[in-house]
Amino acid sequence: MTTPLESATEPTSQSNSDEIARREFRLFKWGTLLALALGCAWPLTLNLVDPDLWGHVQYAQDWLAEGQLPRTASHTFTAEGYRWINHENLAELALAFGHEHLGGTGMLVAKCLVGMAVVLSMVWIAVCRGTNPYMAWVWMLVVTTNLQPFFLLRPQLLSFVYCALVLVILDRAFCHWHEQRTVRWPVVWMLPVVVALWVNSHGGFLAGVAIIGAYLGGRILELIINRKNVAWSKAGHLALVGVACLAATLVNPYGLELHRWLATSLTQPRPEITEWLAPHPSDPVFWPWLAMLGIAGGSLLATSKRRDWVEVVILLLVVWQSAMHLRHVAFVSLLCGYWIAPHFQSAMGCLLPSESTNGGKFALSPWMRRSAVIALLVVIALQSFALDERLKRFPVDRGLYPVDAIQFMADRHLDGKLVASFNWAQYAIAALAPDVTLAFDGRYDTCYPTEVVDMHFDFLLGEANGKRWRGPDSGPIDGRRVLKYGEPELVLIDRLYEHPRSIMRAEGEKENPDWVLLYRDRVAEIWGRSYRFDDPTSPDYMPLSQRVQDPSPREGEVPWPALPIRSESNQLASENPQAVQSDVQL
Repeated sequence: MTTPLESATEPTSQSNSDEIARREFRLFKWGTLLALALGCAWPLTLNLVDPDLWGHVQYAQDWLAEGQLPRTASHTFTAEGYRWINHENLAELALAFGHEHLGGTGMLVAKCLVGMAVVLSMVWIAVCRGTNPYMAWVWMLVVTTNLQPFFLLRPQLLSFVYCALVLVILDRAFCHWHEQRTVRWPVVWMLPVVVALWVNSHGGFLAGVAIIGAYLGGRILELIINRKNVAWSKAGHLALVGVACLAATLVNPYGLELHRWLATSLTQPRPEITEWLAPHPSDPVFWPWLAMLGIAGGSLLATSKRRDWVEVVILLLVVWQSAMHLRHVAFVSLLCGYWIAPHFQSAMGCLLPSESTNGGKFALSPWMRRSAVIALLVVIALQSFALDERLKRFPVDRGLYPVDAIQFMADRHLDGKLVASFNWAQYAIAALAPDVTLAFDGRYDTCYPTEVVDMHFDFLLGEANGKRWRGPDSGPIDGRRVLKYGEPELVLIDRLYEHPRSIMRAEGEKENPDWVLLYRDRVAEIWGRSYRFDDPTSPDYMPLSQRVQDPSPREGEVPWPALPIRSESNQLASENPQAVQSDVQL
């Protein structure tokens, strides 16, 4: 028999238990969102050093120091006075600002925050389109995994930001299109402003203009097809926006010259540049890309939501481009991030319970609920620790970059005209300019004639099993031509490439060699002109005791930018007593 006191306390006890359960459920919900967000942040914290980062910072610093935009090639002896069309000016200024005021760690943090802002805008658009936030964040894990290989500190980051802005603008401007065929004109007229900024930041603006043109053209076509009385004024207004976006591409320091250069550059194959090749199963991005396409395609097929044929057509076109050129995978990821989440949820079904289910509480015992919350908090703590550790390091790997070889050149005051491996050239510019000028670097054909581009890859790759593309005026493949053109005095080669190693080895084994080995380690070799470094009467003569052959592995890392420590003493030799002249063949 229940006493009055017991009957009065039972409802109160049950009410307290329900309130605790609801709090635990809310905590678990928000914790799950945070864990998913941190999972999306991890790919965006990639802290690998892009080989061109040194150059981007250096060119912006040169511009600021000189007070005017350089119009001809700098830091080079093979293209002196040749026109330079730099389509990444704003991005380089941003990178130089970050280097000056934020440092390596600050730049990584800023990059991650920019990436997360893009992801948050994707989630916002997805929720506006009726997607459950949990399902949206789960889909973002797929998107950010595909963005990761491209999310380095490089001008391409601004292309991702501008592409995100374009997609947000289009979504908000046409959010009532299917129901009412209305357009928010003040919003859509922001597009030309974005294009004007984009054209001065990165060559990816061409993709943006193509997406805008296809999107506006598709909406105009819908007006023509779906209306008995075509709204010609609305169609004309959309066409005018498209024309304004095209005109905005002329808002750059070079005017039409930029477009002429692009027309020439984009019609030339680039088999030497990995990002311009088709995705291959050996590429890190290949399988995530294939998985994303499979999930996106399945979602579009199985969805019960309205499919926007304009978005589907644009997505298919960009997927086609990504199948031809690896670098376009990033744009497929962005389009999927903004357009696929509602269809992904529809295809997957409603997997998450609503707040009203079971009165908003776990269908679990109290100890299981609390164990789940504790486990989630542990996961969040581990994620936060991992992110913190990754963001604190911006390492230059001594096994991938010629950190020790560059230090050797600085210690020995080696100057003059340098032929450097493609991926190391801009590091050499930042570390050794103005004492050293380069034969060729990562600016490619923005400031180098085709003849110079081809002779460098002749030296680096040779025939490459017939996979090369060369200009019609470049003549036959000749790997030794780069050693004569412009009379270079130094050569820095990456030992991963056998072709330049064999050329330099043959040069050094001649009876009267033109080149002599000055430095060799597991990563790099430095060769110098014999008349300058092997002649005892030369002021630059380097005796055998000062030349280095060091067979030890190049382990460890140094913080970016890994510039050499300038010293009057022979620092490298004193720190590495075993690194003396020897006959060791590495």
